Amino acid sequence: MERNREPFTGAELLRTETPRRRHRWIGAALVVVVASGALWWYLQMRRTALHVHPDSQQIEQAVRVSVHQVELTTSPQTLEVTGTVQAELEAPIAAKVVARVRKVLVREGERVRGGQTLILLDARDMDASIAQANANLRVAGVGYDNARVTARMEASLSTARIAEAQAKVDQSEAALQAATARLELVQAGPRRQEREQAVLAVSRAKSSLTLAESNLKRMASLYREGAISAQQYDQFQSQFDVARSQFETAQQGQSLTDEGSRAEDIRTAQQAVRQAEAAIQEANAGLKSAQASAMLTEVRKQDIHGAQARIGQSLAGFQLAKVTRDEAVIASPFDGVVTKRLADPGVMASPGIPLLKIQGGALRLEAIVPESVLASVRKGAKVPVHFDAQQVRALTGRVVEIAPKGDAGSHTFVVKLNLPRASGASAGMFGRARFTTGSEKLLPVPASAVSEREGLHYLYVVDKNHRARLRMVTVGDPAGDQVSVLSGLNPGERIVCAGRERVMDGSPVTEGSR
Repeated sequence: MERNREPFTGAELLRTETPRRRHRWIGAALVVVVASGALWWYLQMRRTALHVHPDSQQIEQAVRVSVHQVELTTSPQTLEVTGTVQAELEAPIAAKVVARVRKVLVREGERVRGGQTLILLDARDMDASIAQANANLRVAGVGYDNARVTARMEASLSTARIAEAQAKVDQSEAALQAATARLELVQAGPRRQEREQAVLAVSRAKSSLTLAESNLKRMASLYREGAISAQQYDQFQSQFDVARSQFETAQQGQSLTDEGSRAEDIRTAQQAVRQAEAAIQEANAGLKSAQASAMLTEVRKQDIHGAQARIGQSLAGFQLAKVTRDEAVIASPFDGVVTKRLADPGVMASPGIPLLKIQGGALRLEAIVPESVLASVRKGAKVPVHFDAQQVRALTGRVVEIAPKGDAGSHTFVVKLNLPRASGASAGMFGRARFTTGSEKLLPVPASAVSEREGLHYLYVVDKNHRARLRMVTVGDPAGDQVSVLSGLNPGERIVCAGRERVMDGSPVTEGSR
């Protein structure tokens, strides 16, 4: 009856306590239950041993078992983190121009090469733009050639006009000098030397006339006699006529010299000077006009520059049309796999709207690493990687990138590990990576030496008297066929491995094969 009342009394107390004290009571009760179960199991093992060997004086037979001596070892301390497989390269494929999709040449899951054509767009309007740009380029070239020819012609004409005008100026200046000299000569009248020269000229002409007349008379007598021919006589007649004409001219010159300059001659000379001055002004005006016309050469040069600019503009338009035409053929930027197909023929493509998605490059496990162990992660380090989808297979990844900025909420950083080419992993797969964070002292024992019952772990320790003693221990995570003992066991102690199922607490044991 009292055993039935204890839980009832405890329940009443729990109902009257505060929530915090209620939690303490529950924890204490759980500890008592676990300890009671362990003690009960130990007593049962003792009772079984006494029942098998009721006579303590009887000699017990030793059980042959395999014994393992526990040694303290240094093992790397690791931390397992999770992550997701991602491709090194991922790109949405979109058009750069507005056009209708004509053909889609790939499907989802298909491998593609860098530069391989993926999508063809309708390019008829682009071809027309290229033709128009090409025509504009030819027109600009013709305009440039015309501007150059016009400039050369203008330069040649300007040079000729300037030379002609300069020649007229020089001619007018020479005529002015001659008219001025004539005017000065007329105004000054004949000089004494001129009068003497006129008299001398008359005297010389008279002498020549007398000589010619004497020769003619003599030749006439000979001609009448038939001594000379008529042709010879005509020559002397001609000499006589010339001598008489020169004599008359010399007489007239002497008469003019003696008479002096007339008023009409002076006015004529003055008029000639004025005309020469007017001719100079006209020639200078023509020269200025020709020089002004030469400015058109600079205008023609500017026309050439403008034509060159139009050629450059047309060429740029032509090249732009060709580039736009090239955008009608959409190619893969790298080797990879088509992960999504988002468009079919007939769809209107627009800039920025994906038509395909491609992944390529090496596969990477993007592991989420807490900042507490980030200092032990080194770029280039090799890290064991395991995928749950590949339960047996273990891989080795290499750290290629450590995110410079972490998540402020979770205090974690992304560490990217390159996977081997033949890893068999796929993008989006869940994986685990085990990073070495340091080293720790462990007591590894064979996993077969440890038994578990009701959440507690036990093993047999061989004492100095060669008897197996049951001992409760705390173990860590298993590593292959071994498990680490965290507490309850000391280095150097020996434990029972094989044959444990035939041993009880206190049983004598001997080492050897079963």
